[in-house]
Amino acid sequence: MKILAIGAHPDDIELGCSGTVALCNLKGYTTYFLVLSLGEKGGDPKIRKQEAIKSSKVLGIKKLFFGNLQDTKIGNNITTISMIEKIINKVRPDIVLTHSSKETHQDHRNTALSTFSAARNVSTILSYESPSNLQFFSPQLFICINRTIDLKLKALKVFTSQANKDYLEIDAVLGLAKFRGYAAKAKFAEAYEVVRIIISDESGLKLIV
Repeated sequence: MKILAIGAHPDDIELGCSGTVALCNLKGYTTYFLVLSLGEKGGDPKIRKQEAIKSSKVLGIKKLFFGNLQDTKIGNNITTISMIEKIINKVRPDIVLTHSSKETHQDHRNTALSTFSAARNVSTILSYESPSNLQFFSPQLFICINRTIDLKLKALKVFTSQANKDYLEIDAVLGLAKFRGYAAKAKFAEAYEVVRIIISDESGLKLIV
C-alpha cells in the first residue's frame, strides 16, 4: 500500500495528517510527501525546506518531493495539476491525502481542487483538516492516532521558524486531536472529508482496521 500526502506549504501535511501517515508507516505502508511551495511568505524558504526534510525523517517518509510553485500564488490550473500528476505517475499511490476545498487559504483550496483533477484515477482520495478550514468542513472519516500522536507532535516541533503561529502550539494541536477523537470514540483522531474511497481487500479502509 502506497500513500501520497500533498500540502501547499511546509508543515501543512504535518498539521493535517501526520498522525495518519505515521500510523501507515507502522502498518508497513510506503509513504510519500509532496510540498508544492517552500512557504517563502512565512519565513526563509531555505530554513522552511530544511524543516520539512527533518520532519519527514521524523515521520519515516520514504521520499519527500518539492514543487517549485510560489507561496500565495498556487492556482487551480494546468501548472499545478501537471506537477501533482507527475508525482502521482511516479509514485502510483493507492491513497492520496490532500487539503480540503473548504478553505479560506487560496493555496490550500487550489491545491485540493488541482489534486482532485490530478488524482482522478486514484481509487481513494481523502481531504485532511487544516487550521484555515471553513466552518462547514464536514468530516465523514476519523482515524485513531492514539499510537502516533507523539510522533505528530515531534514532527511539528521541528518547525521552529513557525513557533509564533498559534495553530502550532501543542495545546492547540492536542485540543483538536482530542475533539476529533471524542467524535470518533478514541482518545486522539484526525478527521477527513471523503472525496472518494473504495472498499476492497486492498482498500484504504485498512487504515482503520
